[in-house]
Amino acid sequence: MNVAYFPGCSLHGLAREYDISTRLVYNHLGINLKEILDWNCCGATAAHSLNHELSVSLSARNLAIARDMQLSQVMAPCAGCYSRLKTASYELRNNKSLAGKVENLIEAPAPVEPEVSNPVQYLIEAKGTEAIAAKVVKPLKNMKLAAYYGCLLTRPRHITEFDDPEQPMSMDLILRALGAETVDWSHKAECCGGGYAASETAVVVDLGSQVLESARREGAEAIVVACPMCQTNLDTRQQTIEAELGVKYNLPIIYFTQLMGLAFGYKASQLGLKRLLVSPFPLLKSKGLI
Repeated sequence: MNVAYFPGCSLHGLAREYDISTRLVYNHLGINLKEILDWNCCGATAAHSLNHELSVSLSARNLAIARDMQLSQVMAPCAGCYSRLKTASYELRNNKSLAGKVENLIEAPAPVEPEVSNPVQYLIEAKGTEAIAAKVVKPLKNMKLAAYYGCLLTRPRHITEFDDPEQPMSMDLILRALGAETVDWSHKAECCGGGYAASETAVVVDLGSQVLESARREGAEAIVVACPMCQTNLDTRQQTIEAELGVKYNLPIIYFTQLMGLAFGYKASQLGLKRLLVSPFPLLKSKGLI
C-alpha cells in the first residue's frame, strides 16, 4: 500500500519522534509511506488569514506533486498540515473560480484527485482495529489513557468528514486494540491553546491546564496525541502550569504511534521516547513495557 507522505516542517524538526514512530508502525502494517518530493510549507499559521488564495496554492502544489507521483492518498501526521491540505482539497473541488486562480499560481491543473487523511483516520479506514490488534505482541495492559484529538483532526465537520467533531472515538479504538483502557473525558476535542504559544501565554496556560486537569480528574496516566502542536504545548508548558496552579500532574504527552510501536514490540530507543520532556519511562516501566 503506497501512500503519499507529507511530513511538514514539524516532523522534520521539533516532532522528529512522531516522524520516526509513524514511519516505523506504518511500515510494520505493510503501508509504504512515500514522502512527497520537494514539498513546501502547507501554509499553516497566519498564511491563510493573510492571503487565502496563496495559502490554498501552497497546499495545492503539494497535492499536485502527490498526484504526479501517481498516488491517490496523501497522509499528513501534523494536524495543522492535515487541516490546510484537507481544506485546500475541499476548496479546489467546490470552488471553480478559486481553482482556476490556483492553477495559474502553481502552473498545473488543480489537484482534485488525491484524498487527504490524518494518520489516525488512515489506519482506521485502511487497516481497521482487528489488523492492528493482530500485530500486538506486548499489550498495553492496565494503562489508563486519555486520547486527545485537539481541535483540528475532526473539524470543521463538512471538510474533514471524519469521526465525531465533539466526541471522537477513532484514536480510542486504536488504543483499545493495543490493550489499553481509555477514559471518557470532557476535553478530548478541546483546544490546548497551542496557536497562541507566543502571543498569548496566559491563554495557553489556562487552556492547557483545563486539558491536563480534565485528564487527571478521570484517572488518566498519560495523554495520547496525534498533533505536534498539542504535544509540544502540553509537554513544554506542563511545568509552568503545575507551578502556577500548585498541582502536580506529571502526565506524559505521548504520540499514539509511539505506543503502537511499543505494543508491536519495538524498543523505546527506536521510538524517540527520550525526546519527551515529561518522562514516560516511570509509567512504561511500571506496566512492564520497557
